[in-house]
Amino acid sequence: MRLKPLGVSRDSDGISYMSPKDFSNDRYDGVQLRSDGRKNPVVIMHSKQTDPLRWKVVYGFSQVFFRSFAEAVAFCNTRGFQLVKDQIET
Repeated sequence: MRLKPLGVSRDSDGISYMSPKDFSNDRYDGVQLRSDGRKNPVVIMHSKQTDPLRWKVVYGFSQVFFRSFAEAVAFCNTRGFQLVKDQIET
């Protein structure tokens, strides 16, 4: 027997129901949600502490840290990580 979540069809992707805030925790706030080529989530996060590298991009089992939001966005753009929904780049 296979279980299927209600309201999610085989053709839809689950990432369209997610928000960057869904990935926030006690140390980081989710700021921007992107998708890789296989529709896996990629999240740009901002540290709540004053660490020198306050921004990070999380995708798969990887985390890459940056000094600025612009550097994190440039990293995502060079790897083809596309914005999900109608988010505004700041």
